[in-house]
Amino acid sequence: MKPLAHEGSMADRATSALRTAILNGDLEPDTLHAVHTVADSLGVSRTPVREALIRLAADGLVRVQRNRGFVVLHTSAEDLRQIFSLRLLLEVPATRAAALAATDADIAALEADIGRMREARDADDAETFLRADRQFHRTLLTISGNDRLAEFVDGLRNVVLGTGVSTANRTESIEEILQPHVEILGLVRAHDADGAARSMREHLLHTARKLIGQEFGEDESIAFDEVLGRFGAT
Repeated sequence: MKPLAHEGSMADRATSALRTAILNGDLEPDTLHAVHTVADSLGVSRTPVREALIRLAADGLVRVQRNRGFVVLHTSAEDLRQIFSLRLLLEVPATRAAALAATDADIAALEADIGRMREARDADDAETFLRADRQFHRTLLTISGNDRLAEFVDGLRNVVLGTGVSTANRTESIEEILQPHVEILGLVRAHDADGAARSMREHLLHTARKLIGQEFGEDESIAFDEVLGRFGAT
């Protein structure tokens, strides 16, 4: 791991560094990591590392073992099924609400998010693209008028993105991932609430099926559809 950047508090910087290390695979899942070893590699004391681990544990990325260290948690097929089931239940109606409530300033914020996604696409920078993708969804949820919902969904995404699970440049190109976001923006701009909600639903379903199939095989993707059937969400 690289030494800490200079911006923010020590705990903030340690959290960012550890999250990046998890995303990049520098800290292997299901392996016990010593706090003092991580602190030494970051060039800091153990205190900010412990504070960072408390935050990452709350996000579901690590499990802290008292007086032993911590383990980076592995994202299972069941984790992905549950996370995307929740996102479908929450983000689809929130997108409908956002389309009805969006002001010119809100549309401009979404356009800025799409602009950053396009810049990352042009640079073939998957990591920056995924951060902009995440911000687009967060902006939509904030526009819906529920800041707690935005925080909650952000936590769900932490579990997926924080463990490096993504279709970007694996089973899908960045351009293919960008297009549904552009479509959602257009529908929100037109205040087409039903269309925006439908597009978000299709986007989340497609992403979930791709991710689960990519990481765990087609049988697990079929199992996801069975779970959604119980919710009436397929």
